[in-house]
Amino acid sequence: MLANYMRTRSLPYRIVRPPRAIRKAKLDNIALVPASLLFQKGKYQTIANNLPGEGVLICEADKKERISHILERVADFFRRNGHFVRTLPYSLM
Repeated sequence: MLANYMRTRSLPYRIVRPPRAIRKAKLDNIALVPASLLFQKGKYQTIANNLPGEGVLICEADKKERISHILERVADFFRRNGHFVRTLPYSLM
């Protein structure tokens, strides 16, 4: 019964192929920062822009929480895929 309900329901929006310009865009650098640092965008954007091409800036929280372990795994993923990764503690931002 649940399977029939799920099959007949459709999404309220259509998923379409992105425009060509977006598909061909190459990202220079990536910055992963907590939402509490959004007001300091100038600081971390300058640091991210000074990284080598395809670099990744990750700002970690001071405490060892679950998110810190997740960010370490994300950093390892990017390193394995050939990106330069710079990790900064929250206190330096």
